[in-house]
Amino acid sequence: MRKLLALLLLAACAKPPEVALGPPYAKEAEGGGVRIVVAGMRSPVEAEPYREFLRGLEAHLGERVEVFGRRTYREVLEALRQGEADLGFLCTLAAGLGVEEGFLEVLLASDTVVPYQSLVVVREDAPYRSLAELEGRPFAFTDPLSNTGHAWPRLLARELGEGFFARSFFTYSHDRALWAVREGLAEGAAVDGVVYATLGFKGLRVLARGSADPPPPVVARKGLPEKEKARLMEALLALAEKPESAKALRALGLKGFRRAEGAPYRAVYRRAREVLP
Repeated sequence: MRKLLALLLLAACAKPPEVALGPPYAKEAEGGGVRIVVAGMRSPVEAEPYREFLRGLEAHLGERVEVFGRRTYREVLEALRQGEADLGFLCTLAAGLGVEEGFLEVLLASDTVVPYQSLVVVREDAPYRSLAELEGRPFAFTDPLSNTGHAWPRLLARELGEGFFARSFFTYSHDRALWAVREGLAEGAAVDGVVYATLGFKGLRVLARGSADPPPPVVARKGLPEKEKARLMEALLALAEKPESAKALRALGLKGFRRAEGAPYRAVYRRAREVLP
């Protein structure tokens, strides 16, 4: 089974495959309420702290809060573009794309416990001492629209040859990318430094680091009324200050949130688009 999984993963090439969108959802939640989509930065089990934190939001607001996820960042963007969600917990690059195309607004930035940056990770006992040594080796990316898990490593390696990542594949979560390295399905992986710090995978080490970037934001769909945006933003800020929210936030590598604007996220997208598929 493990060999079969390895063959399936390594069959993918540097150019990511087209990913179909998930099933349609009603544009409004049944019975009203707030709809929040969570990006697949972590696999469903590891993403549970997001849901735990947002269950507190339902109690804080005194109304129904529906939280749902999507496998890919593009699917999350589509849910927000189509008005199927009011808010989204999104990655930096994908948020920048939404800001650039005018269907998203950044409300809050995560306050992370460690810098938000791309890490290239290998096994602790691997012989590699520089990114250049991974040329042509099986490599795990997270998502085509991930800043830390795809764009930054490509920017770092763009002068090392067009076919540098010829044997790369996508895992669609940072923890799965780390697992792929630990289990020998990949020689290296690109992941978010905040996720790496909080998951505590053993037997791995950091080979290369990107620069610090604006951390993953909370975004709102275009057309959400200003009063509603302000109400939800204030509720999230207040919730993050509550002691009962601290455990869930710590599990996500967060200390809280702060107000933010879209321009830094747009800049990340514009920097990265030359290496995007």
